[in-house]
Amino acid sequence: MPEGEHDPVTGPRVASPHSGLRRATTERAILECVAAEDGPLTRAELSRRTAISPPAISEAVRRLEADEVLVSVGPRSGVPGAVATLYDLAPGTGVVAAVEINCTVVRTAVADLVGHRLESTDHDPPRDHDVVARLDEVLGAVRGRWCEQGRPLRAVAVSIANPVDPATGRVVELHESTFPAGVLGDDDVRGIDPAMIVLDNDVNFAALAERDQGAALGTPSFAYLYVGERHSVGLGLVLDGLLVRGAHGLAGEIGYLPVGPGDGRFRFGDAMAQYGLRAPADPDGDDGEPVDDNAIADAGRTLGEAAVAVCATVDPGLLVLGGPVGLVPGLLPHVIATVAELAPREVPVVPGALGGTAPLWAALAEARRRAWEALVSARG
Repeated sequence: MPEGEHDPVTGPRVASPHSGLRRATTERAILECVAAEDGPLTRAELSRRTAISPPAISEAVRRLEADEVLVSVGPRSGVPGAVATLYDLAPGTGVVAAVEINCTVVRTAVADLVGHRLESTDHDPPRDHDVVARLDEVLGAVRGRWCEQGRPLRAVAVSIANPVDPATGRVVELHESTFPAGVLGDDDVRGIDPAMIVLDNDVNFAALAERDQGAALGTPSFAYLYVGERHSVGLGLVLDGLLVRGAHGLAGEIGYLPVGPGDGRFRFGDAMAQYGLRAPADPDGDDGEPVDDNAIADAGRTLGEAAVAVCATVDPGLLVLGGPVGLVPGLLPHVIATVAELAPREVPVVPGALGGTAPLWAALAEARRRAWEALVSARG
């Protein structure tokens, strides 16, 4: 009786541990190869790219097909010689989703497990600050739409404009927050395996995106200074390649820093709000009253002073200025000049490379990573 088949009396015949390890290694190599190539491959191509023998590849592909992990998508066209069948991830491996929630919009995005972006949609912000209901509504629509196509939702990442306590996985409600998120935790994402859910702060996600594919690529220690609408400011801090969260997820909440003379109630976020800066492209097409050059210069000076405090405290190798308001034309030169004047040592200051939607795409990448690791680890 072949290995793996079931005898009604004696039960399944179990392969040796070494045989099982070889099978798992081959299957993982095939899946990683399909993901890396960004498209379907033939068995011969899989054999060449993985340096695994053709018989072993053929047997592994057969198993993956039987388990509905791989699917044949037709013959390779335009190539002389024998017809070769192409294989790709099966639709049943599912999709992943990201949700970005802030005070002006809720955004969703969907990708397959290879990373192909399948859709992105903007939705109205939460009504009456009912974040849990809004999240359930938009994710329910995503789940239903893709499940109807035979593509279940495997993982979800949620980006939110409030800090998240890493110990509890719940949003931290801050006094005078510009985004009163209410109580929200990863256990409020319904219909998904809890291990396949991640909830994090939007500035943290944006910093990770700049680390992995943006302005900070190749820089192990940097600070990402975010300036958003409604005087929201924050800091994403990456040291030695790792995101710094703090004991309660509050690392980087620089909007609460007291500035200027007085009783300490005038804070950095208030200071930025007084300049009236707005994102360069208003979604409604109304740019309002133009901000004069003096306001931009003063805002850049204030941002630069905050950046100097960061430089003196954690010694980053790079400062990245981002967020929708952080990219206001004319702001960056004043930040650069202030840092050059006041910082204890020279620190480059550069604009973010990924724009205002960086948190959404970083969240989508994290959801895809979790689902992919689950798929691969399930092979043994």
